[in-house]
Amino acid sequence: MPKIIFDTSIGSTNLGDHIIMEAVDQISDELFGDDFVINVPTHFSIHPKDIYKLRKYDTGIVGGTNLLKNNTLWKSQWKVGVKDLFVLWHKVVLLGVGWWQYQDRPVSAYSRMMYKSLFSKRYIHAVRDNYTLRKLGEMGIKNVVNTGCPTVWNLDEPHCSQINPKKRDTVITTITDYKRDPDLDRRMFEILKTHYQAVYVWVQGSKDRAYIESLTSDVRYVAPKLSAFDAFLEKEACEYVGTRLHAGIRALQKKRKAIIIGIDNRALEMRNDIGLNVLERQRIDLLEEKIHEEMSVKLYLDTDAIQRWKTQFKSQ
Repeated sequence: MPKIIFDTSIGSTNLGDHIIMEAVDQISDELFGDDFVINVPTHFSIHPKDIYKLRKYDTGIVGGTNLLKNNTLWKSQWKVGVKDLFVLWHKVVLLGVGWWQYQDRPVSAYSRMMYKSLFSKRYIHAVRDNYTLRKLGEMGIKNVVNTGCPTVWNLDEPHCSQINPKKRDTVITTITDYKRDPDLDRRMFEILKTHYQAVYVWVQGSKDRAYIESLTSDVRYVAPKLSAFDAFLEKEACEYVGTRLHAGIRALQKKRKAIIIGIDNRALEMRNDIGLNVLERQRIDLLEEKIHEEMSVKLYLDTDAIQRWKTQFKSQ
């Protein structure tokens, strides 16, 4: 049967979405190799004349980003509305999706209605962290497991054992323009310049560079393309320290040591759930000590939950 992949990278100004979608597409190829698959953007609304073309698709996978939130009527990253529910009714299956931010208020009545209408009752959903698991549980959506982000599924012990735990002389960093703390972000750059011979910056978001230039100078830039970041990680004897979560995960994928500076719920939850190496930005002065530590990477992945999510599609 044909499948929909809801693609968070189409039209995105954040290259981290491409890292996520690469993992989602790999999993899709593994599970749905004999099915026709179409990618549909999440950042753009589906035209009313086009939504009905999706009626023949029996399942829609939405993967690995912070799409869920308390109030989907306000600046929602997933442009899905009431008109779409009749075609996508109970067809959507979550793959490592997370909550937008820590939100104390209850989920709005509209959002509960939308999620309960969209999400499959037949299949188990995979979420990125325990916070998202609890938020869905509060809505009565119980067919959910916590698998972590799909970008970490292949970071098993054989892979992570190949990551050099010793400090390198070269570091590549990132910054996050939409979650600013100029004093602490500037302090991070000062520490990196003091303790590394060469400091490079990868521009992951479209507005990052202007913010970086307001904080520091005398850094070298890597082009704002995932291919350029990959090439740097593969060719340079380097490590990663920065605020962008998926840039850090990409470094781990490329067998480079990574210290992620935690600025929001995503990195902090993944530290708590799977042992990702995250230092809260508020504790940035600990970075000097941390970068000199020999860090062996070991993530605590729930492989049973991952396999449970995968194998459910094999019995179709």
